[in-house]
Amino acid sequence: MDKSFWKIYEELYSIIKDMYVIDIHNHLNPERLSPQSYEDIIFYHYIVTELVSAGMSFNRLEGLSGADKFKAVLPYIRYIRNTTTYSALIWMLRDLYGFDGKYIDEKNWRSVMKLIEEKVGDESRAIDILKNRVRVRKSFLTLSPLEKVPKYDRELFTGALRVDPLITNISPQNLAEFENMVGIEINKPDNIDEGLSNLFKYFKNHIVTVALGVNSDEVFLSKMVSKSEVYPYLLTLKKGLCLDNTGKNIFAAYVLNKVLEYCREYNLVFQLMIGVKRPVPGASYPDYAIIIFNPQQLLDISMLLSRYHDVKFDLIYADSLLNHPITVIVKNYSNAYVDGYWWYSMYPEIIRRYIRLRLQMLPYNKIGGFFSDAYVSDWVYGKALI
Repeated sequence: MDKSFWKIYEELYSIIKDMYVIDIHNHLNPERLSPQSYEDIIFYHYIVTELVSAGMSFNRLEGLSGADKFKAVLPYIRYIRNTTTYSALIWMLRDLYGFDGKYIDEKNWRSVMKLIEEKVGDESRAIDILKNRVRVRKSFLTLSPLEKVPKYDRELFTGALRVDPLITNISPQNLAEFENMVGIEINKPDNIDEGLSNLFKYFKNHIVTVALGVNSDEVFLSKMVSKSEVYPYLLTLKKGLCLDNTGKNIFAAYVLNKVLEYCREYNLVFQLMIGVKRPVPGASYPDYAIIIFNPQQLLDISMLLSRYHDVKFDLIYADSLLNHPITVIVKNYSNAYVDGYWWYSMYPEIIRRYIRLRLQMLPYNKIGGFFSDAYVSDWVYGKALI
């Protein structure tokens, strides 16, 4: 490579390394940001999926903890040395723990475990990682509509209300927990409306976005459903029975449209996460997920963007085949934005393609960047390095 390339590279890197980060999707617990054991670092679910893919049976780990659990993965961890997530793990161990090895192996795993365990529960260190090592300006906590808001630092955190339990994952149990959360019994569609109203009143000062993950084979996004249509399926749930696919789609469509009305009322961004199908029988533990491209959902999303033209949508996808189609949609709709590199897209080869196409096609104010998907602050750092 010629000198001009490296000059441009160094100039860009000098700017990027000092930029603040907005982490728009994670699973951090604001009251326990630090790892609670070495397992929170070594057994991050991206890593576990790769170990199982390499041939490790998850049954091998059942009933194990402490050193025995770490020792059980050693025959397989060598096979993932080439992966991006493993590289991020090693970078993290070097930068945050002082690890000086090339790999984790039979000779050094005990020292790796000791280095991590020495930092367990250190919340001031965890906050320092977020604020000073990653330079997080704002982190979006994933909040459940079935649980009260945890205590959190309002300067560092805000919330993303993940409504999957009320839409794509609706069940008799989730409905009962929702009733308890909003303080009313839901026996008819009007009660659904009232419950959602109570929900958004409770969360309105804690969230800036509402998030929903949709399976690739779900077909409710563009549907409009009346109260009379949803009522029989509400009764089914109240009887303690699960919905069939027709019922799931009708119930999901009804609640989704009500949620989007509240996004409009409270000026909340709607994060729509697509391109994944789960659970899939036989897929690797713990996620049992694969990526699937469903062209019909692209038209459904376009219809949704048109119907709710005054709501901002953040489109997030795990399947790289969606990169061009979604970027075209974002180019055509002023209320559509694209963000992050979700799950199976969190790899440099795919990230490069995403960035290149987005920069070539979109106004730069429509492009979001960071997306940690992390459960502890250390992995926010690891994902930032990727």
